[in-house]
Order: sequence, then C-alpha cells, then structure tokens
Amino acid sequence: METPASRFEAMLSEITPSETERDKAIRTHTYMREQLVKRRDWIKETFLTGSYKRRTAIHPLNDIDFFCVVDQGWAARKTPAQIQREVQRVLQEIYPGSTVDRQKHSLGVDFRSQSIGYDVIPAVPTADHYMIVHRESGDGIFILSNPDAVEDEKKAANHWGGPGGRMLQMIRLMKHWNEKNYKKVKNFHLEVLCYGAAHVLASCRNNREACCELFRFLSSEVVEDCFVPGVPRYGVSAAQQNNLRETRTYSQIKNFAGELGAAGRKASKALSLEATDPDKAHEIWQSLFGRDVY
Repeated sequence: METPASRFEAMLSEITPSETERDKAIRTHTYMREQLVKRRDWIKETFLTGSYKRRTAIHPLNDIDFFCVVDQGWAARKTPAQIQREVQRVLQEIYPGSTVDRQKHSLGVDFRSQSIGYDVIPAVPTADHYMIVHRESGDGIFILSNPDAVEDEKKAANHWGGPGGRMLQMIRLMKHWNEKNYKKVKNFHLEVLCYGAAHVLASCRNNREACCELFRFLSSEVVEDCFVPGVPRYGVSAAQQNNLRETRTYSQIKNFAGELGAAGRKASKALSLEATDPDKAHEIWQSLFGRDVY
C-alpha cells in the first residue's frame, strides 16, 4: 500500500502538465503568433505570459496566454473595445473555422481538435508597463500589467521557497484546490499571494508540511489584499490596478479566508495521522484534493 507521503508526491506530478502537453501547445501558439505579426503592420510583437510561461499552470493544460502588442500610435485612435475587435478579426482570418470569443481581458481561441485554448491579450506598451483591455461593457477601460515584474517575483520566490522547486509545486497545488472549490478567487491572485510565503515553505521538512503551512499563510494574507507586481499603487485608479479587492467583495474574501483556514486544519490533521492511521490520512487528503488526483 502506498504511504500518504508517496501518494502526495504522485499527486504533485499528476497535476503538473506533461512535456507532451507542452510540446503540443508550443506548435500551435508559435504558428498563431507568427501569423498575427505577419498579417498586420500595427501588431508589433507577441510574447508568452501567464501561468504557462511561469510553469505554474495545472493539468489539464487548458489555456495558454500571450500578449499581442499593438502600435502605440495606432492604438491612440481607438477605444479598448475597438482594439480588441481588430485583433479578433485577424484571429478569425487565421482560423476561419474556429471560435474566437471576446472576453474581459483577452480573445479566447478554442480548437475542437485540441483540449487546449489560447487567450490572446491585446496590449499597448508604455514606458513602464502595458495597458490591457478590461471590457465589461461599452468601450471598456485599460488596466495595467507588468509581466516581467510578475516573472521576477516568481523566480525570487522559487529560489528562496525550498528545495526541488517547492514553490512552483505548491502554487500548482493551491490552484488545483481552488479549481476544485469552484475558483472563489482568480488563480493569478492566489499565485501572487503564494510568492510571499517563500520563507515559510523553505523551513518545512517536506511538501505535506509545506501544504499545511501555505494554507495557514494564505488564510491570513488573503484579507490583506493582493497587489499585482509592477503595477503602480498610486496615481492610477483602483480599477486599473486589477487587485483582488477589485474582483471580489470583502465578504467574499473573508469567506474564502475561512475556507483556506479550514483546509489548513484538515491538512494538519492528515499529517498528524500518517504514522498512526494512514488510511484516515489518505481519506483526508482525498477529501481536500479529490480522488481523481490523490
């Protein structure tokens, strides 16, 4: 019989996208990005971003994000919604048989032959960051984004967050738990909150203990808000900052903090039973993360 320790490690592998998945995604997004730049002179470049690039995406790999950077002068004459529609037209030219949906920040391209979707994010460059579309109604607004700053924070957190890429493993685990629990907050905000736990994870003896401690850490940190790395905290509107408080009410965040705390207590109980009652420990881990992966 597998021990809770060995099954937990197997679960971490189970929720990590395979190299086969990644290779399949590379072929499609490379062609799509090349075609975007080739077909319009106002599309200046594209680059990967999001959890796929940061290697914090979970299996199944269902979306790949990349920025589609448009010319600043061209964009100055258009609303955010118009920019999004123009990029949508180009994608429809490239893939006439596929669905290209306008979403809040991106254009979603889904292929019936693949399980992977692609989120194309129109972006206008500025001196210090990018402006990306936030469209809920009407012409939309721009919110600020700095993918390089997010990547830098992730690298630092992973460096200091314990052996064997523990930080990335724990981020994926928290995202899986969030998805299983109906995604009460955005996975991006949850990931950014995890970066602050590097010092906590580094002192843990193993990944199960790290899981317990990360649940506890997040339950207290989530109520303090989540500021997006590289985005100014002053001089821009709250809506442009894309912080956690702008996407959820305080009551929703407090409830989520309670769920994180309860999950941490269950994880600690499972850890304490590993030696004396491994069957019960298995049962608790399964209730937290699901029988499909544990």
